[in-house]
Amino acid sequence: MRNRKWIWLLAVTCLLGGGTLYYSLSNVYGYRAKPITSSKDDYLLRLDSYADYLAVQGAPLSAKMNNVLSVKVVQDVNSSTVYFINARKYRFHYDFCRLILQDGMPLELFNTTNYGKSMQRRYVLANLNYYEQSHLYTLEIASEDRATAKMINTLTDAVLKRISMHDSVRFLINSDYLLAMDNDGKLTMPRIYPAELYKGQKYQLLNAGVTYGILKDVTSINDTDYTRIYIVLMKGSPVNVPVCAGIVTDALQSPLSHINVLCHNRNIPSAADVTLYNRPDITENLNKPVRFAVTTHGVSITPATQQMVDSFSKMSAVAAPVLLKHNTTQKGILPIKTINAKWGHVVGNKAAGMGELHKVATRWNSKFSIPEGAFAIPFGYYLQHIGSPMVNKELGVLQQLERHNAPKAAIDTQLKNVRTAIKKQPIDAELLRLVEQQIKTNGQWTAYRFRSSSNAEDAPGFSGAGLYDSKTGKLNDPEKPIDEAIKKVWASAYSDAAYHERRACNIDERTMMMGVLAHRSFPDEAANGVAITRNIYRNNFPGFTVNVQVGEVPVVAPPDSVICEQFVCMKGYNIDPLNFDVTVDYLTMSNINQNKPVLTKKQINTLYEALAAVKSYFYYNKPDSDATEEQNYGLDIEFKFDKSGRLYLKQVRPYR
Repeated sequence: MRNRKWIWLLAVTCLLGGGTLYYSLSNVYGYRAKPITSSKDDYLLRLDSYADYLAVQGAPLSAKMNNVLSVKVVQDVNSSTVYFINARKYRFHYDFCRLILQDGMPLELFNTTNYGKSMQRRYVLANLNYYEQSHLYTLEIASEDRATAKMINTLTDAVLKRISMHDSVRFLINSDYLLAMDNDGKLTMPRIYPAELYKGQKYQLLNAGVTYGILKDVTSINDTDYTRIYIVLMKGSPVNVPVCAGIVTDALQSPLSHINVLCHNRNIPSAADVTLYNRPDITENLNKPVRFAVTTHGVSITPATQQMVDSFSKMSAVAAPVLLKHNTTQKGILPIKTINAKWGHVVGNKAAGMGELHKVATRWNSKFSIPEGAFAIPFGYYLQHIGSPMVNKELGVLQQLERHNAPKAAIDTQLKNVRTAIKKQPIDAELLRLVEQQIKTNGQWTAYRFRSSSNAEDAPGFSGAGLYDSKTGKLNDPEKPIDEAIKKVWASAYSDAAYHERRACNIDERTMMMGVLAHRSFPDEAANGVAITRNIYRNNFPGFTVNVQVGEVPVVAPPDSVICEQFVCMKGYNIDPLNFDVTVDYLTMSNINQNKPVLTKKQINTLYEALAAVKSYFYYNKPDSDATEEQNYGLDIEFKFDKSGRLYLKQVRPYR
């Protein structure tokens, strides 16, 4: 009986495969184009002026960069005709080929034939993009496209002969496939690379929106200032960002820089503008009430009144206090394998997330590890520690200041007193014994990283990125004692940034608890990064967004002028059903790695498989995924490769 089923299955498969092959061959070999009547509404055969370009340009499909115009290009391989398509009328190449060139292939067969390695390719498909900020034109093909070098060279020559702006056009080498051909010397046209293109950007949208506030330079803000009504100007990528109504920085940001994450967390308008401190509208309106608008086209700052600012501030105020779930009855050290998402109210969201990663790493063929020796210290020990007379006294003073709406300077001074008291209070001897015993049980590692794991971080709507501390402790090392590391993590619950961020989100301080996630430390990172399990530049389209940097150079808070590698990767079969390779579309390269890829193709493949496994697991096992299509379901995942090439995932949290 079983054999019969297999025979029937094989017969049906052969029938479908044969039908598809017949349809493919009949279309590829038997196709004859119908006569085409030229129409400026559909396409142009030449671009003899910028006006011609504007007549057929439209918005690009992907918002990887701002202020970009795009014209779709189709070259008919058989006739060598080049069509400059009206991108506002035909959003996809396929629509034009089907409706105007009368191509009858179904979409899947069209993509396989015209993006894959088929020798019967009918078209070469590209985009002629204009980057308004840098005044550059680029000819670009999809990162999934497997056109030969001959096809690409021929396409470029044909396009350059038919456009007036040919001297300004460069072919963009933005994928691993194109990089390999370029390194082999197979591409002969004028070329440009992602780092050069990225460097020319002057504006970057971070979070669109409109608000009202007082325009202030961050360097002029005093400790006594009420910053919530400020629209703040700042330099670089600072970790600490004051609670405010809007932000403009003069440095381009990675998608997961602290500025970017906090602005999304607070849902306030934000942008990067490298010309920020040279803008007349900035100097004219500094320290005055303004209307602040952020769009894809730029930042608009116009005069407003104090009444407008006050009215908008009242409308934006959070009404009800946010009560965080917490359970402080659990005692003992919890190995990470015993924890899952349901333990977030006991050990904190970071440790709970690590517990879920452990399940994926051990039960799926997911090609990654979590840091060895991981365990969690539950909330109960933190509550016991801050309940001591010395700490409790300082917390009482802080609460009094809160009730009397004390100035920020007085609050910050008292926060320092609270942190000092937490670090001075001796740790529970039994807890220290249990931690040291757990470390010895775990094996060879004596240096451990102790990380914050609160119920006020890694949560939907409140990431807490950069608010709390991680510290290293070592067994039998008086310079880095274990107890001091734990207490410093606990004390970071009352850092200035963390406290004010929670108050801005109206979190009830009495419900905030701090756990600790511990695991062996990593002194040998080859690369570190952050990935988002969705294509953040294009909705309803596959891809993972990755930011990565060499060694231990941080991605979320990089040193001044340091740019990390940024790319989107996905399986080629999302475009071409026969392409099972992982394709890479680079936005920019690391400028401290000589603008060369940080990760090898093998490492990218490994990372992709790990991200795909984690995303699938969380999507089908987490209640917060119910309202989101899987393609748009985003997780924010921190990763690293050690010197041996092994991939570790060290943190997972929701991506907003």
